[in-house]
Amino acid sequence: MIRAVKAEDLRVGMYVMLGEKAHMLPLFEEEFKISSDKQIINMIDKGVTFVDVDVDQSDVEVPLPDFNPIESVGQELRETIEDASAPPETKAKAVYDHSIKMMKHVIEEPTAENILSGKRMIYDIVDLILADDDMAACLTQITSHDYYTYTHSVNVGMLGVLLIKSVFRGSTTHNMQELGAGFFLHDLGKCHVPADLINKPGKLTGEEFEEMKKHPAYGQEILAETNHLTEECGHIIVQHHEREDGSGYPLGLQGYRIHIYARICSIADVYDALTSARAYKEKLPTFEALRIMKEEMITHFHRELFDEFVMLFKP
Repeated sequence: MIRAVKAEDLRVGMYVMLGEKAHMLPLFEEEFKISSDKQIINMIDKGVTFVDVDVDQSDVEVPLPDFNPIESVGQELRETIEDASAPPETKAKAVYDHSIKMMKHVIEEPTAENILSGKRMIYDIVDLILADDDMAACLTQITSHDYYTYTHSVNVGMLGVLLIKSVFRGSTTHNMQELGAGFFLHDLGKCHVPADLINKPGKLTGEEFEEMKKHPAYGQEILAETNHLTEECGHIIVQHHEREDGSGYPLGLQGYRIHIYARICSIADVYDALTSARAYKEKLPTFEALRIMKEEMITHFHRELFDEFVMLFKP
């Protein structure tokens, strides 16, 4: 059994699994049993806040974590998707509804513990989408069209994973779980943007837009500070508003300079913005949104990826 433990609660005799954090601690292996208090101090000094501990391989008792609503949501979801009698529509609805609950908790309180719990749940969702074609096909039919940061994050997360399933099918060179995490967390930085800007019923002023444009950097900072910034998440969070013709932000990247992961996210991001209802605009139906993206915005996107995205909605 693996349990997330705060670095300050580690004890000699616990078997820790550093995983992606190991590169920050060159004196440590990815998995090892703690043999001295100095090792714990070194991890804390390096900024490690949480680690995974293997309960079965530890020589001392591993403390139970405080109640975490995201872990509870994840357990409820696992029970549903493991039910062999549940039809694809039921599983898809459960995946979507539980994802909304998870992202709401993460965005409202983006702590290291919540992000870790959220990522674990996202990994399960990605694995399910990749493995279950029938359930995955149902997901494009049930996305919410009410725009909140957390519903938008889930919609983009689902669509992004569906697109990488199509684009990278059969490939072993991409970390699909971390890509899923990047899509779900692409707008995490908006938790540092004033709510009145995000919910403003109308066009932002130049000054307001400059503040909104900071959210990719804010998201990158949050993941870096909580030790959850991977290469996949970094590309997606920082570049998802870049455009093929160079008209995007924050760097004005153009063409091949935009990472393919961010190119995928940008398509899902724009589509969901068009098909979601806002205070200042009505939602567009799928066909109309795709038509606008193709006829009026195609210079923003990688054309082959956009064509692949359109095929997700084929009857």
